[in-house]
Amino acid sequence: MRSTPPTSRRALSSIALAAPLLLAACGGGEETTPTPVDPCAAMVSECLVTQKACVNDSSGPHCAACPEGKFAASSGACAPIEGQAYTHDFTELSVAVGEEVLNKCQSWTLNNPEEIWFNAVELVQDVASHHSNWIFVPDNVFPGPDGVWNCKDRNYSQLTGALAGGVLYAQSTQAAKEVQKFPNGAAVRIPPYSRIISDIHLLNVSDTPVKGHARLSIYGLPAADVKIKLTPFHLSYDGLNIPPHAVSRFVGECNVSEKFPGAVGAPFGMKIYYALPHTHALATRFFIDTLGGPSDGTSILDVAGFNGEARGRAYDPPIDMKGALGFRFGCEFENPRSQSVGWGFGDQEMCEVLGFAESRAGFESTVDTATPKDADGKTQVFTGDCSTIAFQWDHDKEGGPGPK
Repeated sequence: MRSTPPTSRRALSSIALAAPLLLAACGGGEETTPTPVDPCAAMVSECLVTQKACVNDSSGPHCAACPEGKFAASSGACAPIEGQAYTHDFTELSVAVGEEVLNKCQSWTLNNPEEIWFNAVELVQDVASHHSNWIFVPDNVFPGPDGVWNCKDRNYSQLTGALAGGVLYAQSTQAAKEVQKFPNGAAVRIPPYSRIISDIHLLNVSDTPVKGHARLSIYGLPAADVKIKLTPFHLSYDGLNIPPHAVSRFVGECNVSEKFPGAVGAPFGMKIYYALPHTHALATRFFIDTLGGPSDGTSILDVAGFNGEARGRAYDPPIDMKGALGFRFGCEFENPRSQSVGWGFGDQEMCEVLGFAESRAGFESTVDTATPKDADGKTQVFTGDCSTIAFQWDHDKEGGPGPK
């Protein structure tokens, strides 16, 4: 057999190496298909701020509310709310144009012979509910028939009720649908034979009368699936004095760590699983950061003000407050009116946050004054001393969790 000369062998090798490239250039061989770009990928975070999923349809990618029984998951899609649902339709109410309804309560006796570990709460309402705070109590507390009743007739107090039982849920301002969904395995215990109570705060800002009702669903987990027992906490800037024709910021610094040793005999170190801000129409921003420690100034929640959407946010993994002293929180407002605006209902303002955390103690922190500080550009800045009440929380106490 004749051998191939060295020069020829080199030429053949060059042809062999070039052949695949030539085939690819001519359309031969395997074609590489570009990975399609998800048009919703860049919008997931934006949608989750208002508890919405990203939908890409004929109108393009946009945020859309999830249907009943589903919530906006961190993936950006709507996912079923898991667990056994306990659902109640409350009394139908009518609200005239411009009318505000206050000082009334509504209740629902669960008649539950077994405890309920709830991982999610869903509210759907078409009755112009401006805001509502929901608690659970033993069914012999604030006795009387269910339905709508005057809060004062039963000496109802939200704080007294929460300490006798616990905190269920708080509604975002004017939200028509909202899901308070904790990360999987995190839950709050409702003891056997409890009653759900909510204050009623309706405000019809439309130009037509409103007639509707609220529907509440509680989603319970089997006790064996509960890995984290949650405790509520609340911060509120009650000393608002918002100047007229101005942009202003109110900031409170709450050192809650100094109260924990006396309440539970242990240092402050909660892990936050859920937070819900609450403001009214003049607010342009709500924020809450860590105070002190190695993570001082780390943002926990920072959102634009009132927009009539669900604003609650879940944290998975949770925010670990170990080493921190507490919280720095506040709100920014733009007041176009000729009068100052204070804390209150109707056309007045609020600045507060409800949270749920893994903690042996719950707490209530309040700022009652507004002392001027140096301005930040055109923004007037105010602050005040923060007072905190911390109390040990017993998740397994019969008759509801509360202070020892």
